[in-house]
Amino acid sequence: MTAEGPRVAVLHHRQWDEWRLPKGKLKAGESAQQAALREVEEELGVQAQVVRPLGSVSYDYRDPYDGRPVTKQVQFFLMTTPRIVSDALETKTFDEVAWLPPEQAAGRLTFSSEQAMVAKAAAALEGDTTLRRPAPLQ
Repeated sequence: MTAEGPRVAVLHHRQWDEWRLPKGKLKAGESAQQAALREVEEELGVQAQVVRPLGSVSYDYRDPYDGRPVTKQVQFFLMTTPRIVSDALETKTFDEVAWLPPEQAAGRLTFSSEQAMVAKAAAALEGDTTLRRPAPLQ
């Protein structure tokens, strides 16, 4: 949340030219929530807190490296952070981050399932005044 309202971090995947929400794989012994918090910190450099689960999606695709079929299930969480970072980002996987209002973030995201999660998060924020504390942009 900023003084201008809620923001969603969307990441640009350098190899596939896709805009995505932060996410990743579970490590051994890790819960979905723990993995989500770790991935947000690794990918965005911010420590976040989970407000509530948003839901999950499952999809099938072919592994781009070996062509084998993969079924992936992703759990999404509404999170808040005391600060957001600038749009500068340089990792092995991602080359840009944008902190956008929910409607703009949904428009930029490549996948409809992630667009739907942003819409759910925006709806959850509509009536939740406890999350309306500004976060400074750093």
